[in-house]
Amino acid sequence: MKLDVYRSCSRREKQDVLNAFWHRNVQPSSRIHVAAYQYGPYAVLCLVAVALELALVITVSIHRASLVGWIAIVLEGLVVLSLWWAVVRWRAVRAVSA
Repeated sequence: MKLDVYRSCSRREKQDVLNAFWHRNVQPSSRIHVAAYQYGPYAVLCLVAVALELALVITVSIHRASLVGWIAIVLEGLVVLSLWWAVVRWRAVRAVSA
């Protein structure tokens, strides 16, 4: 994944990138838009990794420590919801870039 524009952003610009990626109705500059476009696959990949890790925790703990398993199930739901939103937003950012 190429993150050169995102990495070259200042702290304030990175906040703008996150705002442009995760929220609708934001009109970013072209630099911020390119950085958000580069950030999208990274965000999706990280959320997939977290979802897989939580699935492993659920599998292992559901029979041994049911409280931990149920907490992991709730968190898995939140991660899957976040993953869905990241995919939706990445497609929207990608559509504007095309």
